[in-house]
Amino acid sequence: MSRPSTPRDAAVAQSFDTALRLHREGQLQRAEFLYRDVLRQAPDHADALNMLGVIGCQTGNFAAGADLIRRALAIAPGNADFLNNLGMALLQGGDPAAARAEFERAVQARPRFAEALFNLGNACLAGANRAEAEKYYRKALKARPDYVDALNNLGNLLRERGEAREAAQHFHRLVGVKPDFAPAHLNLGLALQAQGRVDEALAAFTRAAELDTGLAMAWACRGDCHRQRGEPAAAEHAYQRALDIGGPSVPLLNALGLARFAAGRSGAARACFEQALELDPGVAGTHDNLGMTWAADGDREQAAACFERALGLEPALGSAWRNLAELTREPAAARALARRIETAEKSLAENAVLARGQMAYARGRLLDLCGENEAAFAAWAAANTLRRGRVRFDAAAQERFVDELITTFDAGFFAALGAGRDSSDTPVLIVGMPRSGTTLIEQILAAHGAVHGAGELTFFPEQASALPRAWGSRQGFPRCIAGQAERLTALAPAYLELLRSHGGDADRIIDKMPYNFLYLGLVAAAFSRARVIHCRRDPVATCFSIYTHELAGKHPYAHDQADLVAAYTGYTRVMAHWREHLPLAMLEVDYERVVADLEGEARRLVAFLGLPWDPACLEFHRNRRTVTTASQWQVREPLYTTGRDRWHRYAQHLGVLCEGLGDLAEVAPAPGNGA
Repeated sequence: MSRPSTPRDAAVAQSFDTALRLHREGQLQRAEFLYRDVLRQAPDHADALNMLGVIGCQTGNFAAGADLIRRALAIAPGNADFLNNLGMALLQGGDPAAARAEFERAVQARPRFAEALFNLGNACLAGANRAEAEKYYRKALKARPDYVDALNNLGNLLRERGEAREAAQHFHRLVGVKPDFAPAHLNLGLALQAQGRVDEALAAFTRAAELDTGLAMAWACRGDCHRQRGEPAAAEHAYQRALDIGGPSVPLLNALGLARFAAGRSGAARACFEQALELDPGVAGTHDNLGMTWAADGDREQAAACFERALGLEPALGSAWRNLAELTREPAAARALARRIETAEKSLAENAVLARGQMAYARGRLLDLCGENEAAFAAWAAANTLRRGRVRFDAAAQERFVDELITTFDAGFFAALGAGRDSSDTPVLIVGMPRSGTTLIEQILAAHGAVHGAGELTFFPEQASALPRAWGSRQGFPRCIAGQAERLTALAPAYLELLRSHGGDADRIIDKMPYNFLYLGLVAAAFSRARVIHCRRDPVATCFSIYTHELAGKHPYAHDQADLVAAYTGYTRVMAHWREHLPLAMLEVDYERVVADLEGEARRLVAFLGLPWDPACLEFHRNRRTVTTASQWQVREPLYTTGRDRWHRYAQHLGVLCEGLGDLAEVAPAPGNGA
């Protein structure tokens, strides 16, 4: 029979309730005083012991807090809340294994105890058992579907494991449950960005920054999105805001520097990398980045010194070896550097796939300079085998995509274009396969006083990716735009703004994204007077050059000769279609003819742009503008002729290319050196 309550019991209960209220309000000192007062009157008050232990943990006294909670459990064995709190004390005190045992006891006492299940997941994660952590986070969400912390942690675990699509689903649910929770929007943005959904990611990061003005990472992530979208001014602004909020850091300064570098401002980029080195001179990647600015400006000596410093700090930094190899021109120096790279490769871990690939490409280039053809091709083959293990090219999917382009952008589509297209003649798009001479043509034209070269902008590829979601279509691009031509005029203002952010008030601004050949239908739907320059080169020479260079960006077809044939075949089909139907002015320029007759072809290019002749176009190699593609040294020489017939030395290894591309040659060999 229970003891009847007394006035003293009522006073104790009132004191405990007051302490609990103060505790919830964050008044820990006053709450602790009252909990202790309760225990003076009732030493076996288990709830007071438990809550006093919780305060101990909240103030960093984890061991003392755990002891108090154990005393509470001695009075009330099996209390699920006490067991959960003891687990928290042990977990925060650095003992995840012991914590896990207490959380398991709590779940045994209360099987659908969402907090204990969530904490079990955290204990497993702290013990590096990610699979078990995922299991318990899912169980916590089954017990409580709107559990904010469980949604967040499960989403992050999945995102870090590469399962960005499911991660985004959990973050979407989290945003729905707690729309004013800035980290939810931040994490949603990261999951979307990992899927290539850059526009949606940018919106999520923007919302996170609005909700928490002190969240520097949201601004840094916004900068990443703007860089991906080819918006250098916006990227620079976002990174600068992140620096203003969070203070200077090596990663942010490197990001800001890379944004400036991508915008062609190598001097401003250099200042960022130098500031990063003042903060920490021991980061090899910063030295590598600094070297790229000197290389882009044509200063081989300064660039080489930076790359060597990077390698002194991190001998396995593949990008620095690659960049150093790009500087090398003399066979003796090339042979010595190839030996150094071979030695460095021996120290690499088997799973260092990226570095191994970079170093193999570099060795191939150097051995080619030395005339060691068999060894050079073996190195390139090894590099491409490594890359092929990380990407997949679906030739059938590409063929379907090309079929859909041709079907969608047919004569009827272009005939239906109305008068709403923008009439600006500023845009100039240089298209073609990579390594077909696009950088050379841009450099020739950018030497003209009325022309600015903006580099490779990602605007149209990203718009093509975003259109289905933006329009609420279940069809992917290009099928989503059937019958929607008039809506595409909305692309023009944003594209012009992007061009102006690069080229100011230049009469002509060049976007030399080669893969825009896939999106010329969008260009024609938005602009009536944009100009297109199509760069062509001998098919085998083009594909061989792609195979032997480590190209920036995504080129999944580049690592297998059969895939190269399939990709090139698709490209020729698309260009044949545009040649017949595209309602834009298009000039086709053959790389071999530019080599044979620079002035004649340069004059033809300038005339096509509707500009007066500028002799500076013949001195393009003196142009100090930043060049960031694989051709940066080639366009700094009077004319790149060294690679025109190089592939013939490797013909015995190129049977698949030669056979597959034999009927696709659009360009006759130029006189002199062959094709």
